[in-house]
Amino acid sequence: MRPSFRVILEGVRIAYRALLANKLRTLLTLLGNIVGIMSVIAVVSLLGGIDLYMRTEVASEGSNLFSIQRVNVIDAIEDFEKFIDKLMHNPKLTRDDAEALRESLVLAKYVSAKAESGGVKVSTRGKGVDVEVSGCDAFYPFVSDIPLSSGRHLTEIDDRENAQVALLGWEVYESLIAPREALGSTLRVGNRHFRVVGVAAQRGSVLGHNLDRFVIIPLGAYRKVFGPNESVTIQIAAQDIRQLDEAIEEATVAMRIRHGLGPRAENDFAVRTSEQLINLWKSISRGIMTALVALVGVSMLIGGVVLMNTMVVSVTERTREIGLRKAVGAPQGAIMWQFLVESATLSVFGGVAGMAIGFAIAALVSAVSVLPYVVNAALVGIAFAVTIVLGLVFGTYPALRAARLDPVEALRSE
Repeated sequence: MRPSFRVILEGVRIAYRALLANKLRTLLTLLGNIVGIMSVIAVVSLLGGIDLYMRTEVASEGSNLFSIQRVNVIDAIEDFEKFIDKLMHNPKLTRDDAEALRESLVLAKYVSAKAESGGVKVSTRGKGVDVEVSGCDAFYPFVSDIPLSSGRHLTEIDDRENAQVALLGWEVYESLIAPREALGSTLRVGNRHFRVVGVAAQRGSVLGHNLDRFVIIPLGAYRKVFGPNESVTIQIAAQDIRQLDEAIEEATVAMRIRHGLGPRAENDFAVRTSEQLINLWKSISRGIMTALVALVGVSMLIGGVVLMNTMVVSVTERTREIGLRKAVGAPQGAIMWQFLVESATLSVFGGVAGMAIGFAIAALVSAVSVLPYVVNAALVGIAFAVTIVLGLVFGTYPALRAARLDPVEALRSE
């Protein structure tokens, strides 16, 4: 064990000396490793962070929630033609649909109807901002996580009387009203004025979507501003998360009966769950990873070939040294092991540099954007192991060549 350990240390020392002696050649040699490992670390760290972030945000919205919509916006990403066809043919969902489900569903705890329009100008006292305006019934607080900073949510009385009252997102309050008291203030939405009865607490953003830039008004009042023909989204909270699938099936059957669909007819509405969004992200991240593996594989292959070429040059430069060592009794195994250790050490130096740069890039991207990142210890271990294997594999030929040199011929080398 001791001789082998000494050989390893000697190989590491020689490799380190070679790094310092030929800086430009070293950089060019390790560039493939650095780029490959850097790409893997940076992208996988960001993907892992986004994956954790999405799961956390989806969980915070409630895992027992699902919604029924006229069309599923995810279809626009997966199959745009299918999305357009459904948008043209599916009937609009109405508040009556939501009320019918509220009365008939056994496994649903809450059913809420919601309509929304983006890019609506909201103004007061000469100030105006473009926001998302939602029309909701009185059940929205039970299916949406909207904590309050002040005031109250919209009530059943507001909903029933189509009261012109509004709940503001935090950013809307800061942009239009602050530092004045929000409650009791009025703002203009469309051609009507609404009295502020509540302000939501600050929530930040999710992957670039601002959660503080909205206005919620009663659904009836919303229809007076934007017209009565807009399709609603029906949001449903299941009684028990363990019966979510059964609740979805019950709601689907109830909607099919209400729309008069036959046994073989496709649904003329869409059911969306948080799991669908997670699955969409999984398919996207898998595609990114597949492309990344191919690109990194090419980069690592090129890096390995360059590493092998460098080691061949090193063997040629040190032919006389190798001949001298063999002349004084060094076995072929020791010569071969020395060059394998040297090759693996050079590869690991490139891998470590690539990991450091990769994490630095991921941290920088996270600092200047909304994309989070995570440090994956398993990934670091795998990357480190890959660089060792790469050095051993591509260092084998130069090591064999060094071990098989004839000592007499090697000593004659200039």
